[in-house]
Parts: sequence; C-alpha cells; structure tokens
Amino acid sequence: MTRFNRFIVSHPWFVIVAFSLATAAFAAGLPRLRVDFDMDKLFPPEHPEIVYKKWALDYFGIEEPAMVLIVNDGPRGVFTPETLALVTHVSERMKEVDALDGDDLVSLSEIDNITSDGDMLAVDPFFFEPPATQDDADAIRDAVFANPMMLGTVVSHDGNATIVAADVVDGGQKERIHAALEDIVTAAPHGDSVLEIAGRPIVENEMARINNREIAHVLPIVVVTAAAALALALHSVRGVLLPLLVVLSSIVWTLGLMAWTGEVFSALNSPLPMMLVPIGIADGIHVIHHYMHVLARNTDREHREAVFETMQGMFVAVTMTSLTTAAGLGSLATSSLSTNRSFGYFAAFGTLAAMAFSLTVLPAVLVVLPRPRRGLGRFVAMASQESGAMGRAIGYLHGLVTERPRRVLAGTALAVAVALAGFPMLTIDGSVLKNFPADNVVRTADAAMVAHFKGSLPLEIVVDGGADDAFKEPRNLRAIDAFQRELEGVDGLGASRSIVDYIKRMNAVMNPDDPDAYRVPSSRELVAQYLLLYSISGEPDDFDDVVDYGYAQANVRVQTDSDHSPALRRVMGEVEAASRKHLRPVGLDAHPSGAARETFEFIDLIVTSQIASLATALLLVWVMASLMLRSTVGGLITSVPVGIATVATFGGLGWTGEPVGVTTAIMGAIAIGIGVDYAVHFVARYRDCCRRGLGNAEAMRETLHSSGVAIFYNAVVVIAGFLAMASSEFLPPRAMGLLVSWNMVICFGATVTALAALLARLDPKFLRR
Repeated sequence: MTRFNRFIVSHPWFVIVAFSLATAAFAAGLPRLRVDFDMDKLFPPEHPEIVYKKWALDYFGIEEPAMVLIVNDGPRGVFTPETLALVTHVSERMKEVDALDGDDLVSLSEIDNITSDGDMLAVDPFFFEPPATQDDADAIRDAVFANPMMLGTVVSHDGNATIVAADVVDGGQKERIHAALEDIVTAAPHGDSVLEIAGRPIVENEMARINNREIAHVLPIVVVTAAAALALALHSVRGVLLPLLVVLSSIVWTLGLMAWTGEVFSALNSPLPMMLVPIGIADGIHVIHHYMHVLARNTDREHREAVFETMQGMFVAVTMTSLTTAAGLGSLATSSLSTNRSFGYFAAFGTLAAMAFSLTVLPAVLVVLPRPRRGLGRFVAMASQESGAMGRAIGYLHGLVTERPRRVLAGTALAVAVALAGFPMLTIDGSVLKNFPADNVVRTADAAMVAHFKGSLPLEIVVDGGADDAFKEPRNLRAIDAFQRELEGVDGLGASRSIVDYIKRMNAVMNPDDPDAYRVPSSRELVAQYLLLYSISGEPDDFDDVVDYGYAQANVRVQTDSDHSPALRRVMGEVEAASRKHLRPVGLDAHPSGAARETFEFIDLIVTSQIASLATALLLVWVMASLMLRSTVGGLITSVPVGIATVATFGGLGWTGEPVGVTTAIMGAIAIGIGVDYAVHFVARYRDCCRRGLGNAEAMRETLHSSGVAIFYNAVVVIAGFLAMASSEFLPPRAMGLLVSWNMVICFGATVTALAALLARLDPKFLRR
C-alpha cells in the first residue's frame, strides 16, 4: 500500500495519462452499444416457458403484431364511408412498411369473409373498395355482424372500433416500425376518428425512447444534485469537480465495457448510469474530506506529502467500502432474471472502476493542482461550526448509545417487529405497463384496447390432440368450443378464436335456413368436406395460426386485459379450471403460452430472484466485513444496519400496499452494498480508537465526531443523488431512487444508534485484539 501510494503521488502525470488513454479506449466502444428492450431478454433463454413460447409461436407462425386502433364513437361507429376509407388508407400504408408483413395484414379491408355460393364456400374480403355511400357502409356492417368471428377480434362488439394489425418481419427494427406508424397516423385523414398505435413492438420501442430521454435529461439532474450536495458538504470547488470526474469516468468505463462485450442495454439497465453517480461519489467524498482535514491540521505540510498521508489513511477504507458495495451489487448474479444478472455484473464493475479512479487519478490530480486556499479556509470554518448544531446532535447520540444502550436496542427491536408484521401483506407484481406514465401513448393505447376489445396482451393456449386429424373429430372440436365459451365468460379475457370458429362459420353459411347452424358439425366427414371446400377458395395458410398441418395441435387465441401479476394469476387459474372441465375428459391437454403466460411466469422469477439476491448480498457483506475486520462477530455486527434497513424497507412496502417488483430486487442489493459502507467506516474507526487505549465512552465520542460526521455527509450526497432519480418519467429509476434513498436514511440512522449501542453494550473482543 505504501509503495503504491508513493508511486501515485510521485508520478501523477503518468497516472493521469494512462487512465485517460484507458478511458478513451472504453469511450471508443460507446457507438457500438446496442439498446434493445426486448422483454424476452428479462428471462434466461433456457427457461422452459420461454423455450415453449418460442416453439409455439414458430410452430403456428405467430408474430407479435404492431397495430393501429381506429375508434369512432359516432352513431354508426367505424361503419361510415369516411372511416372505412381511413381503414383502407392505413392498411395500404402499413403494407409499404418493409419491417411489417403486408401479406398477412389483418383489417376490415383485407380480412376474408366466409360465405356460401350455392354448394361451394366463398372466401372474399368484406369489400374491395371503400364504400361510396352510407347504404354501402351499412351493408358492410351487416356482413361483419353476421360473422361472429369478427366481433371482439377485428371489430369491437359495439362497432365503434377496429384494428389494423401486421406481424413484424423477422429482424424488423422496432424503432423503424414505430416511426413509420406514427407517420402513417399523423398523415391519415382522421375525420371523426381517433387513432392509437399499440402492440408489443411499440411498447418495447417506447421503453427505448424513454431511456434515451432519461440519459439526456435525468442523468444531468442527478449529477447537478450530487454536485450541489458535494458543495454543501465540502465547501470546495475541487471537492465538487474531482468526485464528479471519478463518477463520469466510471460510467464511461461501464457503458464502454457493455459495448465492447456485446451486452445489450436493456430496460432494467437504464437506471445504471444514474445509479453510479451517488455510488461513485462516496469514495471521493471520504478522500477529499480526509485531505482537507490533513491540510487543516498542519497548514505547513508539503502538498505532495499531504496527499500521500491522505491516501495512506484512506486506502484501506476506500478499498473495503468499494469491495463490500461491489459484493452487494454482484449478488444479483444469483438472480433468475438475466437482466438482473447483467445489472449486477456491470454495476459491480462500475463500483470497482470508481474505486480505481479514487485511489489513483484523484490523488494524482490533487498533486498536480495547486494547494487549496479559499476552499481550505471555508472547510476549516465549516468544521469549527460543528460545535453548534452538529456538536449538540453528536453529544445527544453519544449519551444515548453509551448511557442507555438497552433502550436504543429495545426500540430498534420493536421497530423491526413492526416491520416484520408487514411481510405477510407483501404483494408481487411484474407489470410492464405500469412502468409508463399514465398519459404515455403506451398506456392510453392499452386502455383503448381494453375498453373496446377487452385486452391487448395475447394468450396462446396450445391444445395437444395426441394424433393427426384429432381436430377433425367433432367430439374434440366441441370440447374446444365449450372451453372457449367458458373462457369468454371469465373477467379479464376477451373474445377467443380457434379452428372451431372457422368450422362453425362454414357450417352456418352452408345451412342458411337453420338458425342453429353456427355449431360444430355432427360428423367427421362433414368437417373434412368443409375444410376441402375452404381450400378451393381460401388461402392454404389461413389456418396456420390456429391449427397445424396435420390437425394434431390446435391453438386457441385470446386477449387478456391486464399484465398485472394478481390478475394474470387469477386468469391462469381460470384457464386451468376450464381445461380440467372441458378438455381433459376427452383426452386433450392444454398449455397456456404467449406474452400473457410469459408475464405470469415473471411472478415466480421475481420472488426467487428477490430471495436469492438479498440472501446472497447479506451473506457476501458479512463475509467481506468479517475478512476485513478479521472477526466473524465483527462482520455480523457490521451487517446489523443493512439487515435492519432491509427488513424496514420490505415491511414498509407491505404496510403501504406497494407491490414488490423487479426494481425492488435490484434495489435491495444496491441498498445493502451501499449501506454497509457506513457501518464499515464506523466500526473500523471505533476499533482504531479502542486499540489506541481509549475507553468505550471516549472511543465512541471520537468515532461520532470523525466517522459519524463523514458518513453523515456521505449519506446526504448519496440520498440526494438517488432522490434526483425520482424526476424520471419511467417507474424503475424513479422507484429505485425513492426506495434506495429511504433505505440509506435507515442505514445511517441504524449505524449511529443501533450499531453504536451494540458496540458500547457488548464491547466485543475483536475491538481490542
């Protein structure tokens, strides 16, 4: 350590140039950084439901579409010449978008209607040209409402809304699709209609847009807020600029490493640059604070030697706190969520990069800069004022923890018990849509889809017939029909579609005089005959998304109205109950899949990730603190504040009814990694005082006056930095900022009360060994 610090202060320009070149190398990779907000990336690729979903969508040729929703609340709904012309216009423009599959476009102007032509089936569009008169539009309306397959899928049941949907071509870029649809909607002749853009590709690209705005707007707010807190804490220009230099450099290194390694910057990584600001600043605060103290104690000290003495005193503390923070963040590597693991790896790297800058570049720049004059005077004046309010606060704390430690510990135990009582009330929610502001286009489009079509989140239910031609058997078709009818009565599910609906429609149009003909035919031969007749007039791939070529696997397609975990859990239970009631008795097996099932599985991943990451973070922090203090008891005592803060935070979520989501899994590890720094500084300082022969009361007084004040300023800057993240319009960074700030308040308070009382009350042997 001594040789290392001596080298840094003796060769400052070498250190500055070397790290500048390294930073330039990392920065060169930034243009290569890929921003991708594919929600499938939240899951490990080997997850069984992800594997099954990919198989099912590929097997049935299903892509998650981009849609334009057209709403007209007039007396005739969308069935006016102007609105149907608008449907045609939007459909034609969407066909021209290279990233969309125009051949399988779904819209009133493109989709086929099944009718009869004597003894043959006719499969033709509802109209070839937009209607010229209202009578023509009314005739189209009558044809649409005569076909139950259209209602709740292409046209709303009240006739006031319709969709134009196109599948995304494999490899189609979401940003191009989103921009193209916005241009189409803007240029379209709206008339009395309202147009909304919807679909998962739009949701994912909107995440990317918000992330870009966050980097451009929220990150500067976080930096400015942290700078203001630094100015108040250190009263020095270099005390502001140098920690910010450390932070910004560590961000460049982290994002540069992501770019060079091909890591995708995903939705849950978006808070990473903002989060590194308050984390990285902590080391710089302690170094500058100690540096000012060294100069204030001996104003005649040679400048280079003052920097050397500073780093001799701070090297171990900075290393210890950075390693414990990195360990806490690195605990996310145990998460079931792949994005959490990525976040943990790169957050830990950014923390260690900030440590490297704090131990090398920061002292090197201090050597190069002239000796502070005004800044030192302001610092000395500030320190002398600590005998006022700060001194009274320290005096009160000192008396509390040394004279009444049992009361402090009893009060802490009571608070922990109250927090624990909130755990049974914790709820889990993995909703993606709730992350967007209420007035965001994603939320407004989803609300419109729910209002008119009872949902926008697709649920694909794959039914296994067990053998070829299983879904030409009337018994199996009737079972699926009963299954669908029951699902359509479930709150939260919209209209469904399957091969059964096509066959029922064929039977109805071939028996126009039978009012009850919209049903499954009674014989297998008649089903086969209808399918043959359809193949003569229709396209061979019309049924691809609802049945396979051999009629052994069928797919029931239905929309869900919410991506909130409790709602999806209830819906999946209803699907399972309906399957047991209607499908299994005839030997059919159903497996829910699609985006709705994927979101539902997110619940279990959140729970397992939460438990694993928190347990690992606490274990790693205890092990690291034990190794640094060379005492398992010392490591356990040092872990007490973060344990209290973790219980208090999650208990508070239970009491307030705020659900636990993927953000809180990351927040827990961050808070443990950062919060333990306060305890490490406090215990290390108290131990040093004890080893110098001071009694408990004197050791506690000196520790509170030195480390207590330093960690107070540290906490203020960290809390201010994270609170600035609350200015985000996207929920994950906003929630992370608020939760980590609250956690830091508790960590600091628990350190100077509960931890201090434990040390005073127990007086463990490791303190004087």
